[in-house]
Amino acid sequence: MAITRRKFMTYVGGSAAGAVVFQACGVPADELLVQAPVEMPEDLVTGLDNWYATLCRQCSTSEGIVVRVMEGRAKKVEGNVDYPINQGSHSVRCEAGLQALYHPDRIRGPLVRVGERGSGQFREISWEDAIGRLAEQLQNLKDSGRESSVVMATDPVGGHLGGVVETFVSKYGGRHMGYEPMERTSLRRAIKHVFGQDTMPDFDIENTNVVLSFGADFLNTWGSPVRHARGYGQFRQGDRDRGDFIHVEPRFSMTAANADQWVYVTPGTEGMLALSIAQVIIAEGLGDATAAHALTDNAGFDLNGFTPANVAGTVGVTAEKIHDIAVRFAGNGPA
Repeated sequence: MAITRRKFMTYVGGSAAGAVVFQACGVPADELLVQAPVEMPEDLVTGLDNWYATLCRQCSTSEGIVVRVMEGRAKKVEGNVDYPINQGSHSVRCEAGLQALYHPDRIRGPLVRVGERGSGQFREISWEDAIGRLAEQLQNLKDSGRESSVVMATDPVGGHLGGVVETFVSKYGGRHMGYEPMERTSLRRAIKHVFGQDTMPDFDIENTNVVLSFGADFLNTWGSPVRHARGYGQFRQGDRDRGDFIHVEPRFSMTAANADQWVYVTPGTEGMLALSIAQVIIAEGLGDATAAHALTDNAGFDLNGFTPANVAGTVGVTAEKIHDIAVRFAGNGPA
């Protein structure tokens, strides 16, 4: 039998009405309630939470955080409003700290290899056994005069912990190597050369007029993104004129997407572009020549070969654009 659209809608309407009728004739809803088999005890204590201030070690930034703990278990991570770097904010890496803490594959104690090198076969040992093995091996190396072959590899550490590590390796005669995926050795050396301090700087982004960045994806992964993002927000929207941001990088990163001008540069030639900008600033008297000589041990630096015309073809940036960047950077201080 053929069913027309009109008949189909009639059947559907009748079915819905029938469902309503039979539902009305059903068992009352209150008679379907089932009492819980276990009653809540009258002396039930819901628990009190404690907040502990600490540092996040998911990355080398070490943001200040407070951790909510209930019944001995960490439940929540928040930024510490009293910590000067992040001032209450925190990154998603800090949030992931709870996942790392409770992950079933987390290493909870010392391991010793039981298979061939590279096999990935380990077994757990006690801390007493691990410390005994380590002390014995270190003593054997020292007795044989090979203590200089010992390298203590850690994450980047500073403060009191860094002092303990450096004291240990110096007393023993070994070396300390701090490893991190985002290598910052060149930056540390530059700060040591210019300011005489072997430390990481704090960039005062919020109080500058021009930011010229060379390959530093500081709004995403470089340095302290939380600290930089807070400063960048004030740099753009604070009680002041909107800052000018120029970003030099081969890749169109998150930081490049936020820049007023993204300058594509041939990979590996960022330093040459920086020297060309410096050449324009010094040659045209846009900066302090005395300071430039002081930073190079009064010997100066030969920039004649780094004019915009000479490097434009290599770095992939026109000479006019290089000159414009130099003028904007030097003429709108502080930068």
